[in-house]
Amino acid sequence: MRVATFNMQHGRAPRGSDDWGRAPDAESLIALADQLRRLEIDVLCLQEVDQGQSRSAGLNQSEILARELGLDHYRFAAFFQGFVGGLRKQPKRSDAAGRMAFGIATLSRFPVSSWHVHPMRRPLPAVRLQRGSLRRPGTFVRFVDTTRTLLAAVVEAPGGPVAVANTHLTLERVVARRQLRDVTRSVSQLPEPLLLVGDLSLGPEEVVEATGMNALVSEFSYPAQDPRRQPDQILGSDSVEASASGAKVMRASDHRLLWVDI
Repeated sequence: MRVATFNMQHGRAPRGSDDWGRAPDAESLIALADQLRRLEIDVLCLQEVDQGQSRSAGLNQSEILARELGLDHYRFAAFFQGFVGGLRKQPKRSDAAGRMAFGIATLSRFPVSSWHVHPMRRPLPAVRLQRGSLRRPGTFVRFVDTTRTLLAAVVEAPGGPVAVANTHLTLERVVARRQLRDVTRSVSQLPEPLLLVGDLSLGPEEVVEATGMNALVSEFSYPAQDPRRQPDQILGSDSVEASASGAKVMRASDHRLLWVDI
């Protein structure tokens, strides 16, 4: 079974590409799907997924990618509901009921016997000094992060059930460490074999030490054009063995896609 993680940055073209600066639309999303299809992925874990956002042509990105890739078993889980550049609120339903939202998604070729959604505790607002210029000196601004969510699927793979947990932790490292402890407690309730997949914002050694799981992919993934670190992870419990793995520059995002065959 081939599993991949991809922070798709809402389909935005990478810096330096021919499409840099072009807003994501249906055409570019279909082109991304064509590239993903060639990778023959069985379970695709996506982060930074738009649903109904104007910056990405109002598309339901996870639904379109699932359809185009033939990954018929999928679910979107919202971090927040509302416009990314305006007022946001916590969704009453994890999928935001198809409304304008932003979050993560898991797409599977194989049936999913159960889905599990675990919203993490909302972080406290933090004040940051925004760096300015000579004409516009730095000023204090309020930075409010959103609630992060863990989305897990028990996938009925040909070799037997595999639990795949997908998440995206905050960029604030102190908060990300707390979130990772929360994630570790949550996934301990899932059956084995178990994969923890996503943009964890922390390096592989720190994540392995915190979770007690094994890193299945060792590839720099960020930034996409000249990667110098690996915030994106695919971790496995002791019963998971990797036979091959790699990284791929995609036509969207500032991250590379990571994949592993288990």
